[in-house]
Amino acid sequence: MMRMPSFNQLALCFVAVGAIAVSCSGTNSGNSSTAKGGSGSGGSEGGASAPAATGGQATGGTTQAIGGTTQATGGTTQATGGTTQATGGTTQATGGTKGTGGTTQGTGGATTPAGGTTQGTGGTTPGTGGRGSGGATTSSGGVGSGGQTGGTTGGGGRSGSGGRVGTGSGGATQGGQTSGGTTGTGAGGSTGTGGGSGLAGPAVPSDGCGKATTATTGQNQTITVGTSSRTYDLKLPASYDMSHPYRLIVSYHWLGGTAANVSTGSGGVIKPWYDLDTTAASNGTTVFVAPQGISNGWSNSGGADVEFSRQLITQLEGQICIDKARIFCEGFSMGGSMSYAMASAMPETIRAVAVHSGGPMSGTTPGHSKPVAYFMTHGTQDTVCTWPSFGLPQLEDFAKVNGCKTPDPTLSASAFQAALPQPTSTAGVCLEFTGCTEGYPTRSCLFVGPHTPSPDNTDGWVPKETWKFFSQF
Repeated sequence: MMRMPSFNQLALCFVAVGAIAVSCSGTNSGNSSTAKGGSGSGGSEGGASAPAATGGQATGGTTQAIGGTTQATGGTTQATGGTTQATGGTTQATGGTKGTGGTTQGTGGATTPAGGTTQGTGGTTPGTGGRGSGGATTSSGGVGSGGQTGGTTGGGGRSGSGGRVGTGSGGATQGGQTSGGTTGTGAGGSTGTGGGSGLAGPAVPSDGCGKATTATTGQNQTITVGTSSRTYDLKLPASYDMSHPYRLIVSYHWLGGTAANVSTGSGGVIKPWYDLDTTAASNGTTVFVAPQGISNGWSNSGGADVEFSRQLITQLEGQICIDKARIFCEGFSMGGSMSYAMASAMPETIRAVAVHSGGPMSGTTPGHSKPVAYFMTHGTQDTVCTWPSFGLPQLEDFAKVNGCKTPDPTLSASAFQAALPQPTSTAGVCLEFTGCTEGYPTRSCLFVGPHTPSPDNTDGWVPKETWKFFSQF
């Protein structure tokens, strides 16, 4: 069940911000379950092995197979009945001369012992006339009479003049070994580290990628959730590309606000899309969606608003090319509390949230334990969602879930608050928590000011800090 405090205990405060009346009151609670998510890790294992050759001339053999008599010492020329090896007749290709001790070919053998496997680079192809008539190909790693092993790489593994595959005791010569025939370990064989931080990992394309979209920019679009019809506003990048996975930001309105207030910047409180539109969408990076709350709020009764958001995200993933590794939530006041509720209910889907002057009004998922990157802004003179009883507990909650060490989220609420830097003006005093689980930064910005999404006007530091936080992923 989604949980929220009794509003007999919470101050029921109300303030007019611009032309919008905003309240942090609400009594309903909700529940939800987590959904899938994904993040990417960089690097792969490489470095295929190249077969090693230690030569291939048998040691101790006495006679040449069919048609041959004896092999010349050092392996330079073919005996009577066999033509000379390679054009010029004296040596194998680079690195392929017969080694010391491998002077004659054994009789009747099948294959050389392990170790005389393949010819190294440069010793693979015999020269003109080097293949004897009727000679059989060596088996895997075998040595041809009068020819070095070529393994699987070419004609160098065929027998010499008239020869069959020979063995003989003594194994293989070392004269046929080249540097190219040793086992290679590629530099790319170690696991990559590009995705280690979890912040800049690869995109995870949704099912909507590669397909012409049926979605369009516009207001009051509908989706059926259970037996209810819910609405939302949507904005696609101007030059939408169905092959490019886009960031998705779910933007929740405040209590008493509407999806249209968010998407158009109406009501005198904010600019469109919490003023991230100019920064993000103009560069073609982001899809924005503004859901409409029941009765213009996010009481999330029975988890209904979380379920609405879940199904909306799923629908958009199927219609639009969305990067499933970069789905974010943002909201002011009760929209901030809804963003907090989404982080606790859907941590496998939501990568990060930005909570502006929020609280617990939309509930939480009891016992949630999976990290979500968390960013909070709040005014210390807020008398609607009163600081620190609103905002601070939610920040402390995710600082703990995200494994942060400093400030220590296991401290009492008062000690935790005292550990945060105190602002002296409307300029935000921001703090990046340290020791957090890798990939899940936690950040807070406090300012001296009332219940507002942006204390120094809409083009101020709050939108810039929010975009900075989201765009690092």
